[in-house]
Amino acid sequence: MAKTRPLPPIPFDPALEAVEENEARLAEKIDAKLTRLQEITFSDYGHAQRSVHAKSHGLIEATFEVLDDLPAELAQGLYAKPGKYPAIMRFSTIPGDVLDDSVVVPYGLAVKVIGAKGHYLPDTKGVAIQDLLMVNSPTFASPNLKSFYVGQVVLTATTDTGQFWKKWFSAVMRGLARAVDAFGGDSSGLRMFGGPPPHPLGETYYSQTPYRFGRYVAKLAIFPSSPTLHALTGTPIAVNGRPNALREEVIQAFHQSGGEWEVRVQLRNDPAMPVEDSTVRWSEEQSPFRTVARIKAKPQPAWSEARAQQVDDGLSFAPWHAMVEHQPLGSINRARRPAYPNAARFREAHNDHPIVQPQDRVELSDAPACPYGFAPGREGRRPNTPDARPYGLGQPLNKTARKILFATAGVGMIALAVFALRKKGDNRGRDPGQSPVAHRATGGGSSPSPFQESSSARHDAGDLSCPTFPARLALAPAQ
Repeated sequence: MAKTRPLPPIPFDPALEAVEENEARLAEKIDAKLTRLQEITFSDYGHAQRSVHAKSHGLIEATFEVLDDLPAELAQGLYAKPGKYPAIMRFSTIPGDVLDDSVVVPYGLAVKVIGAKGHYLPDTKGVAIQDLLMVNSPTFASPNLKSFYVGQVVLTATTDTGQFWKKWFSAVMRGLARAVDAFGGDSSGLRMFGGPPPHPLGETYYSQTPYRFGRYVAKLAIFPSSPTLHALTGTPIAVNGRPNALREEVIQAFHQSGGEWEVRVQLRNDPAMPVEDSTVRWSEEQSPFRTVARIKAKPQPAWSEARAQQVDDGLSFAPWHAMVEHQPLGSINRARRPAYPNAARFREAHNDHPIVQPQDRVELSDAPACPYGFAPGREGRRPNTPDARPYGLGQPLNKTARKILFATAGVGMIALAVFALRKKGDNRGRDPGQSPVAHRATGGGSSPSPFQESSSARHDAGDLSCPTFPARLALAPAQ
């Protein structure tokens, strides 16, 4: 049976946006919480970080290639004409504090496209830059600004809790995820904060929030497309004892080969696809993602202190760095408009390092890759890093974090009990001496979780050209 042709996209209309009650005041309060988070981390590290996505794992020089012969509904704005543009990719994790990679959290990807001709929003200050900000989950966590503010209150309150406790929390989530898997449940929510984490280069990244797409409205996604990246999709990474495991893996991948991604758009073609509530996933069956561009990156030293100074300290990414045809939509994006430049100004002032938007290709340093930064505060003063504190656990478990951790542990135990009761009757189809995992392996029940730790989890150790720091990474020969 032939597939049903997708409905035509609905034209953009400014009336699609609905300003919330007290939106301006909520946006101010969110901005204040984000600034407070930066103040906390600066006081702790001595180096100003981003309020979100503080820790980078790959800083990549790339080419952004708009495809030729796109249909009219896709040939909009940046994608109206075929072309090739220099680009910078920054892979990161979401928190505003710098944590060991055994603290498992969602990933982010920011792409800066440089030099495309067009009409830009005033936020770019006359520079031709189009930023794409993505996360490896298709939906946003908060439906509105009120909910978003509550989340920021919790994040700010727990930022000054030492990462020892956050690592403990991730370890608890890993245990719960495995237990839920063993009982045949869905552990996907737990795995976002448990682990082991998947390879960041194999993940698909989503805009989550909608954007104007010329005459229409769309969400965007970036999919890995080259065979080397496909091979990394779902690959678990061993993180225990490796503070910067994700950087090590990205360095390894780009030492051996480059990568290629597809930029795809999902056009809004149903009034039921909300613009203001980004917790709702638009149906991909009704409006599939369609490819409009490719991002290509050659082998290169994917992370180093020199590149961190260029990108982490010297650049800013923001959703409102955009063409008029790609204006961000919805209350979350409207709140981001003042917050992102304010965060950049904080970093610029406290690091005494100018942040300048590039007008042409940025040639990133070709200094040898090293998974550790050596500028004071770059590594968040974590144990087993160059700027480690001279003492043990770091910050204590504060009152707010204590409540969250214990409440989560309680909910987790209740969930386990429920799954155990539901699974009790499912073991009748196996031999009395056979475990549930063995039963699944012989054909009963669901397959084991791809996120389980196994001997296939990658863990390299050895020598890397880093300045005097003892931790090293063995790079496999380039292919």
